[in-house]
Amino acid sequence: MYIDFDKIPQNARVWVYQVNRQLTDNEANTIESYLKPAVNQWAAHGASLLASAKVLYNRFVIIALDQSFNEASGCSIDASSRWFKELGEQLNIDFFDRSQAYFDNDEIKTFSVFQSKKTIESGLISPDTIIFNNITIATLGDLANKWQIKAIDAPTLKRFFAKNLA
Repeated sequence: MYIDFDKIPQNARVWVYQVNRQLTDNEANTIESYLKPAVNQWAAHGASLLASAKVLYNRFVIIALDQSFNEASGCSIDASSRWFKELGEQLNIDFFDRSQAYFDNDEIKTFSVFQSKKTIESGLISPDTIIFNNITIATLGDLANKWQIKAIDAPTLKRFFAKNLA
């Protein structure tokens, strides 16, 4: 069952899908329009799931699930992944982008996680650069409090700063 995103509790489980490019407003609306009925019919072993979906910054799609109502199963999680495969094919978008997203002024940019050291050494990313820490987000509360962090605090980046700051 679909519920408005702002009514999902802070302890709801979340999945963050990072898009490989900036979405247009039309694409973001298309994605939310597609996901609303999909989430409304989402179920785990026949039990309805109480969930929501939202596009943030025209770069991320968040699925939030109130597990106090019913918990997701492996099959239901697979079903949600299929939504993004289908949407990706329709819109020519990769929802499974694993690059590191960060703010550069008011723009969201990315770099390959395999180029983290080089990106930091070049000065493109500073210790105070705000990055999107997708890998440690489990709940809606985490999204609010741990998603946007300084690069130096990111588990995957801080070791590169230690060498530069020493």
